[in-house]
Amino acid sequence: MLAIRTFIAVLVPSITLNTLSAIQDRFKKLGLHATWTRPGNIHLTLKFLGDTDPQRIPEITKALDGLAAGHRPFQVSLGGLGVFPGWKKPRVVWVGLDDRDGHLASLQSGVESAVERLGWPRENRPFSPHLTLGRIKSPKGCERLKREMDDLGNMDASPFQVASFSLIQSELTPKGSNYTVLKEISLQGRSPDP
Repeated sequence: MLAIRTFIAVLVPSITLNTLSAIQDRFKKLGLHATWTRPGNIHLTLKFLGDTDPQRIPEITKALDGLAAGHRPFQVSLGGLGVFPGWKKPRVVWVGLDDRDGHLASLQSGVESAVERLGWPRENRPFSPHLTLGRIKSPKGCERLKREMDDLGNMDASPFQVASFSLIQSELTPKGSNYTVLKEISLQGRSPDP
C-alpha cells in the first residue's frame, strides 16, 4: 500500500481565519514575491509525520485518543507577526500564538511523546507555536513588509478555543496542498474542581 503524507495539527476556527485572511490581504498589496497559504489551509502543526503507511492510522489515532483524555480544552490568542529564519533572509511569514498558560506546549509535547513511542523521532527544534501565512520567494519588498508588520503590532483578535486536534493527510498538487482530516481528536480532560 502506498504511503500517505500526514501531520498532526490544531485547526483554526473560521472567525480567526477571517482575521488572518485580512492580514494576508494587506501583505499582498505590498508587491512581494511570495506565495500565500490558502486561509482554509492555515493550521498549527503539532507534529509532521511525513510518509505514513495507511495501515498505521488506527494505532496513531488510538495513541492520540489516549493523549487527549489527559488534556482539557483551552484558549489561545494570536500574538505577534514575524518571519523565519530572520530579516536577513526571510522565507516564512507567520503569526505567533500566545500560549501564556502553557497548555499548547503541553499538548505538543504529549503528541511528540505519543508518536515517539510508535517510532517517529522527536523534533530537535524547540516548539514555536505559529501559523504560516505565506512563503517568501525573494527579498524584494521585504522592507515594506517589515514596516507593515510594525504598524500592525500585536494582533487584536479574540482568543479562540482549542477543543480538538486532528490527524491530517496532505496531498501535494500543482495548485498547492490539499488537506483531508483523517481523524479529529477531541480534548476530553476535565477542568479541575473549583
